[in-house]
Amino acid sequence: MSDFSKVKGVLFDLNGIITDSWAYHSKSWQEIAAQLGIAWSSQLEEAIKGRDRIDSLNAILAAGGMADQFSTDQKEALADKKNAIYQTMLDKMNPGDILPGIMPFLDELVANHYKIIIASASANAPKEIRKLQLESYFPLIVDLKEIKHNKPAPDVFAKAAEMLHLAPDECVGIDDGMVGVESINAAGIVSIGVGDPKVLKEAAINFMTTRELTLANIAQAWPK
Repeated sequence: MSDFSKVKGVLFDLNGIITDSWAYHSKSWQEIAAQLGIAWSSQLEEAIKGRDRIDSLNAILAAGGMADQFSTDQKEALADKKNAIYQTMLDKMNPGDILPGIMPFLDELVANHYKIIIASASANAPKEIRKLQLESYFPLIVDLKEIKHNKPAPDVFAKAAEMLHLAPDECVGIDDGMVGVESINAAGIVSIGVGDPKVLKEAAINFMTTRELTLANIAQAWPK
């Protein structure tokens, strides 16, 4: 385990960390599930959190016993339908949607010369950052076209560290989903899970809410 004093970069998931846009994703997928006659559950919601569109759709279809009933083209059409619903909701996003504690934490990181980047599974990340007016903080966003596998594979966080010109042990990754924490760990980066520690039990560090994200709290919770 690296020493916290060695850390120079912070890699951020977007949905559920920077903003609560996960609620929009969830509502969009619930609408698709309802159209397919698939019951929604908290377990299903947790299973798709942090996954890309097709992986999320596959998990929903599997939950409804419909995994083999759709062609690749039909799945793409359903995923596009979900994204159209989401885009309508996203148009209402504004800086008021930034989660508590995030702005002070970003300002603290900038003041202390940490490098920061968005490592999101969402292809909508650039639009969301614009809507939140955070472009000056996040000129760097991992382009999903440049990675082979999305979360829970390590690619997105490994690429984020590479884009910051930092080694994995010079970074921390922050995510609110099981697959995100798995991705961070697989990249050899210290993981910070924000949310229920029972769900995010694989995270090296756990905080219940984004309000707890400060350099002092991370240093105090750093694995010995």
